[in-house]
Amino acid sequence: MDWPLIFFNAVSFNTLRGVLALGLLFGGSWGLRHLERRLSDQPVARGAQWSELIGHGGIVAVLGGMRSVVASGFWLQTNLAWEQRDIQATTLGLNLTVAADERSDYFWLNGARMLAYDLPEWRVSPAAPRAVREKVQREQGKQALEFLRKGIQWHGANAAFYIEMGNIYLRRMDNLAAAAECYRWAANQPSAPYYAARIHANLLQQLGRPAEALAWLEKIRPTLPANEPAARRALVEAWIETLKREVETVEAEKMKAENNAIG
Repeated sequence: MDWPLIFFNAVSFNTLRGVLALGLLFGGSWGLRHLERRLSDQPVARGAQWSELIGHGGIVAVLGGMRSVVASGFWLQTNLAWEQRDIQATTLGLNLTVAADERSDYFWLNGARMLAYDLPEWRVSPAAPRAVREKVQREQGKQALEFLRKGIQWHGANAAFYIEMGNIYLRRMDNLAAAAECYRWAANQPSAPYYAARIHANLLQQLGRPAEALAWLEKIRPTLPANEPAARRALVEAWIETLKREVETVEAEKMKAENNAIG
C-alpha cells in the first residue's frame, strides 16, 4: 500500500472541496448582491410587475436576463388553458406572461382579445337572456381594458394599444365617446396608422359633433401626403367639404330658431 500517495490524494481532495465551498460561498454572495442591485435599480412599477411572479416561478430567471424565455413558457401554458376553456388558468397565464416580459405587443393585444371576446363565451351560454350576456360582456370588456391600461403603464403607450381599447369600447362597452377618445390618442402616437384619425372623426360624427369632426380633419389634413394611398388625402378633403356644408346648415337653422324666438 502506497501510504504517501493515499495521503496526498486525501489532502488534495480535502483542499479541492474547501476551495469549491469557498467559491460557492463567494459566488452566491456575489449573485445575491447582483440581484439586489437589479432590484434596487428598477422603478417602482417594475417592482410591482415582477412581484406578480412571486410564488409562480420564473423570478430568478427573469432577473437573470431570461425574460423572453420565461414569458414564452407562460404563454404556452396560457394557450393550453385556453384550449381547455379554463378561465382562471387563462387569466393567470396572461398576467404571468406580461409580468415576465412586457415588451411584446403580441402578448398584450392577443391577451386583451382573449379576455374581451373569448372568456364571455365560456362564462355564459348563447341561450342565456340577452341582458345576462351583455352584463358578462361588459365585465370582460372592463377586465380587458384594465389589462391594456397595465400594458400602457409597463410597456409604454402606442397606437396599437389605444386602437384595441377603442374597439373594446365599441364592441363590448357600447361607449362611442370613450372609443372616440381612444382613437384620438392612437392617432396622436408616433407612427400611428392613418385610419386611426379617420375613425376618430367618424365617431365624432356619430356622436352628433360635426363641428369637432371638421376641426379635427382640418387639423390633420396638412399631415397627409398626397402620394400615400393609405393617407386617403382626397377622401379627407371631400369629407371636409361635406362637413362644412353640414355645419353651415346647422348654424343657419340655429340662428333661424333664435330669431323666431326673439320675434
